[in-house]
Amino acid sequence: MQKHGTDPGKKNDKETCKKILQQCEMFQRVQPTHISAIAEVMKYRVMGRNEILQEQGLPSDRFFLVEAGDIRRTRVDSVTGKTHDVEFAIKAKSISSMKILAKDNAYATTKCVSESCELYEMRRDDFLGLLKKQPEIATEIAEGLCEEIRHGSRKFATPFWQQQQQDVNIPAVSIAAGIESYYRSALNAMLNTRLTGVKAELFPNMHIQVPTRIAYITGFKGLRAFFDKHVDPDMYEYPTAIRLATAISPGIIMTPISSLLEASNAGHMNSEPMAKRWMRGILPRAGREVIFGVGLNQMSDYFEERLEPYFPEQQMMANLAGSLVAGVVSGYLSHVPHNISTFKLLHPTKHYGDLYRMFVEKSVPPVIDRMIEAWPSSAKGVTRTLVATLFPRGVMIRTTQIVGSFMILNGTINYLQLREHQKIQKALGN
Repeated sequence: MQKHGTDPGKKNDKETCKKILQQCEMFQRVQPTHISAIAEVMKYRVMGRNEILQEQGLPSDRFFLVEAGDIRRTRVDSVTGKTHDVEFAIKAKSISSMKILAKDNAYATTKCVSESCELYEMRRDDFLGLLKKQPEIATEIAEGLCEEIRHGSRKFATPFWQQQQQDVNIPAVSIAAGIESYYRSALNAMLNTRLTGVKAELFPNMHIQVPTRIAYITGFKGLRAFFDKHVDPDMYEYPTAIRLATAISPGIIMTPISSLLEASNAGHMNSEPMAKRWMRGILPRAGREVIFGVGLNQMSDYFEERLEPYFPEQQMMANLAGSLVAGVVSGYLSHVPHNISTFKLLHPTKHYGDLYRMFVEKSVPPVIDRMIEAWPSSAKGVTRTLVATLFPRGVMIRTTQIVGSFMILNGTINYLQLREHQKIQKALGN
């Protein structure tokens, strides 16, 4: 989103228009007398929230100068169907000024996202008429355009909390979740063995795990798509808070299903009935699920978007790379709450304070204990807690699990949806 402002008491006259023109790279080489001639042809307009200035794919028959208000540029990728925020390296106050001469199709949809946007509008026919009357302006603009081409660039730069979900393909999500459920079950069993020293079955209760995992992952993707479609953060006083709330909500909502999955893996040490067992460790598990949900959704898309320039024409590779980086971050951040929830599930009668002390005891490597053996007891306690928290035992297994889950889920979903999108485009003759 691009913001512009002006003094509220300032009169909207041609002098203001001329100043904005002179700030645009396209007109920086234009002489002051010619700037005045251009300003005389432009018309002052006020547009309201969500009014569209230019629509992606339609011919650019006018350009705008933004005097005040906030605008947002978004582009729908024709290959993946994803919506991206578009940010130009050159922070000009003009919209479509580079496309008006050739009447090229607009690269992105531009709309006003503040209460109002104050603009100056130049229609293409009026602009071409002016250039015919004063052809020397065209030469000066050409000089400005050459400089713009040398220095201008653009990139996808959707902010983290503004990443949006593409349409959910339920069959694709279900297939991906079914595959990933076996991988996750095996890694969870290995992690539990690492934490407790008791060997666990790799694929227990898969008749419960597979359908539950499918519902779980579909819930994450479906809830995100639902919030993206039905909640417009820009309509609220604190849009960032609304975006944060919609991002963490899927993790909170899906925590009961995750608890059922975890309980399926804990029967070797917790003999409680499933109806009671799934509630053990639900609070730290909710924190873990929030991290997992944000990582699977917004964080994976965020890193994919940033890594796309390194994988030109290789959208699948960018998707996998983004999922890998998001998996590393999410795996590390979620490891401690995951361990505490697991301990509570395996030792339901112990209090959380006792469980954290147990976690510290199992996480601190012997080499650290030998290094701090002569330290005062208080210093040793703080050091052991910090080491256990920052470098917990089993973090590599947990991170590997999350990385693999993200790559399997996002990669499979992206591949199947990409294939479906290509089929539709082929059927339409595009």
